[in-house]
Amino acid sequence: MSLKFSNIIDIHTHILPGIDDGPKNLEESAALARCYTDLGITQIIATPHYIPGTAWAASCQRIVEKITELQGYLQSNNIPLTIFPGMEIAFHKKFQEHLKSDTLLPLGASSCYLLEPSFTDSAEALLHCLDQLLKQGQKIILAHPERIPALREMANVFDEYVQQGMRIQINIGSLLGKFGSESKNVALYLIEKNCVHYLASDAHGVNSRKPPTEEEWLELETNIGSDIVEQLCCINPAQLLIDKK
Repeated sequence: MSLKFSNIIDIHTHILPGIDDGPKNLEESAALARCYTDLGITQIIATPHYIPGTAWAASCQRIVEKITELQGYLQSNNIPLTIFPGMEIAFHKKFQEHLKSDTLLPLGASSCYLLEPSFTDSAEALLHCLDQLLKQGQKIILAHPERIPALREMANVFDEYVQQGMRIQINIGSLLGKFGSESKNVALYLIEKNCVHYLASDAHGVNSRKPPTEEEWLELETNIGSDIVEQLCCINPAQLLIDKK
């Protein structure tokens, strides 16, 4: 494998304990953390679900507190994983209002927000919102559109939004065929169109949606090329940890 694991930064993970559908406790979070560190990956961004009006809507403060708690637990157990703050924000009608009120966390040290489209609603409201946000100069990363039925049908329009400044994150599992052939085909199409900026695991635990194994990283490199993997898993994610522009 030509890619250095130490350079990989996973920007979409559900590793924080007891805060969404990820690990239930610190022990389960630590087990997930070991999936990374056993390979040599040392940096990830925690992106718990943020769904207003549900139990999965932790405040920025609570997320930071959870990261501090988990970071201390990992350190005491000699697990060298550094966790940066973020959210996976479910698209909702008041998304723009929440964005203005500073109740949402961007990824790492950036001003980029990870936005999850609805799996069941039409895409019209989302695309209208994206139009407005991009015109305002907001930095939006669209999470795994290849998995969203309504968005798969209009993948050909994404280059217009990318040209306006939108970024796209694809799940590595989609490229490995774990979400079906349609998701894989759309993911490959978007990569071929140069519309993808990040690949991430969207990991939830060691038994469900775990991070890629060494063999799966090799398969990923074989499927799309080591240069693309490095750009989307190392170079671009690194900017999110330092870029406030």
